[in-house]
Amino acid sequence: MANIQQMMHVANSCPGYSSTHSDIQSNIGGTHSKSCANCNHWQNDKCNINLFDQVLTGLDQT
Repeated sequence: MANIQQMMHVANSCPGYSSTHSDIQSNIGGTHSKSCANCNHWQNDKCNINLFDQVLTGLDQT
């Protein structure tokens, strides 16, 4: 299972991120930061469009 930091970094780099709220910010660690947890595609603790692992792997390569 992904940790909070991973979910924030992935959300900031994900081409499929779709916010569930209008007040989400593109910073890391804030109260209203982008995160997979507040993405429309995050359901049952996973990405339903299968982008999480791909984006996370891409982050690890940089």
